[in-house]
Amino acid sequence: MNEPTALPLDLLITGAGVADGTGRPVRAAEVGVRAGHVVAVGPRLGLPAAETLDARGLVLAPGFVELHSHGDPQALRGAESSLRQGVTTEILNPDGFGTEGAPWTDIMATPDIERTLAFAAEPPGTAINVGAYVGLGALWAAGAGWEDRRPAPEALERMRALLRRAARAGAWGVSAGLYYPPSAYGTTEEVIAAVSAAAPWRMPFSNHIRNEGPRVREATAESLLIAERAGLVPVIAHLKAMGPDNWCATTDTLAAIAAARARGVPAAGEVYPYLSSRTGLAVLVPPEHRSGGEAAMLAGFADPHRRPEVAAGIRRMLGERVADARGVHLESTGGTLGAYCAEHAVGAGEAVIRLLERDPQAMAVYDFGHESDLERILRQPYVAVASDGGACRDERTHPRHYGTQPRVLARYVRDRHLLTLPQAVRRMTALPAAVLGLPDRGLVAPGAVADLVLFDPDGIRDLATYERPRQYAEGVRHVLVAGSFALRDGDPTGVRAGRVLRRPPYAVSDPDAGRGADARVTARGPDCELDVTGGDRGGPATGRVLLRDPAGREFTAAGAGSLRAGRDWALLIGVGARADGRPEPFHAVVQSADPRQRGRPSVAWSVAGAPGGYGPLADGAVTVGEG
Repeated sequence: MNEPTALPLDLLITGAGVADGTGRPVRAAEVGVRAGHVVAVGPRLGLPAAETLDARGLVLAPGFVELHSHGDPQALRGAESSLRQGVTTEILNPDGFGTEGAPWTDIMATPDIERTLAFAAEPPGTAINVGAYVGLGALWAAGAGWEDRRPAPEALERMRALLRRAARAGAWGVSAGLYYPPSAYGTTEEVIAAVSAAAPWRMPFSNHIRNEGPRVREATAESLLIAERAGLVPVIAHLKAMGPDNWCATTDTLAAIAAARARGVPAAGEVYPYLSSRTGLAVLVPPEHRSGGEAAMLAGFADPHRRPEVAAGIRRMLGERVADARGVHLESTGGTLGAYCAEHAVGAGEAVIRLLERDPQAMAVYDFGHESDLERILRQPYVAVASDGGACRDERTHPRHYGTQPRVLARYVRDRHLLTLPQAVRRMTALPAAVLGLPDRGLVAPGAVADLVLFDPDGIRDLATYERPRQYAEGVRHVLVAGSFALRDGDPTGVRAGRVLRRPPYAVSDPDAGRGADARVTARGPDCELDVTGGDRGGPATGRVLLRDPAGREFTAAGAGSLRAGRDWALLIGVGARADGRPEPFHAVVQSADPRQRGRPSVAWSVAGAPGGYGPLADGAVTVGEG
């Protein structure tokens, strides 16, 4: 809710076309920022400001939210590769990983997200916001170890206990990489048993599925089943169909996701705009030959009786991913696996073994895909754009670390017209925020945190290539993080305004939030009164809000705000006032049957970024429905 105020703004942005994250058309508007939040949006604000930014010719959008970051902590300090793409938030520990230290290589360890995020809380901080998933692989390693065997009941319970601990610490969801050991050894039922401990938090289950090649259909169906039965929101990580024999399989996998959505499962996905992937060379070693971890894998290589069997398995796995060994680009040599085979006169299986014996953590880029699959995926309104990269300073890596979001805006919006600009912006902002349950980002609206990007829609483009990946994107002119310029006139400022983001216990993951009809939300109890009607897709909302904290202090709002509603919950953001009349940004989440409150109605709110209250409406009621 937004009440006009004469208090001066810190920054007034004029002249820009605003793509507010909802998917609605770009519109001319002025945007006012104060104390790190957007406090006003309108055609002519008429408010005094300490600074005015003339943004004529630029598009103003919410800062891009990166759902799938393998970012390096040292690179996140300055985050230049991310800022130049317009990214203001990255979520770490995807694909089941759990990480710690700086710098790091992704490892299946450390399900304690405090250890993952410790670097971001230390001086000098980070240029962008950082959060973390809790990784199933890390949970599995801590609970059941690395052996290919059935986990004992006590091992599963340890995983569940660690998962609950991470959820309480603010993990943004459960990530899984059922392709990777040790969780690859788990059965469907065992995975459901482990991850269902997170059900009360209404969070996403983001999964790198077991097989993206010949069994991609079965693996997609399994991932949907796991999340649905565990009470989580299914998110298929980096959607694709891998290997020439499987091109066009996305017709079937997307149909499976659509069928799940039709029966009420709020399924989603994410994708990067490239036809090559990057992961460890060890993924070519069949899981049964990696049982027991890295040392056991190397011991198998050294066994002259097992080595030919391992090499044969590698050849089979290679054929599932790429057309031939020329489609594997080795970061260690700068050449291809095919070239290595020719130079050393060995087959692909033996070549991979030798390379892993030299460096078990060796990385490679794999040419896997077909353009028609990528375009089919990008068209889906429930699929977010995510790099599978993150902040980076490496010379040899995948170009997605340096070009993902600008590549979508240039190649698939401006050049190919596959998406409109508002659709693409939504895929990078409000949609990933809704998938995570991130309450106060992803929109340009009063009450939202002022994570903002301004870019030239005609000049934005990616420059990174597979041969020279470390080339920064062009066209992003300004980036604000919590109202401070992190990138100004195309150059990093050195400001470290990024925050460690922790998921509040009342957050709700819902990819379809705000995508339905106009909604009306009412909630009445001893500490709150809300009666708000909102527009489609997070559009303007009107009504009245009264919140009362445990000390009896009141906070009120009336006027226009932003409302995103789901089937049994709603998120309201806006600007209101305390008893002294001073305006403050706020958000409120209302649920009609909150699993964290034993299925009772609940309301939670935050004022000026500080916790305000959260609890059941013991004497109240909640209604979420059409306006």
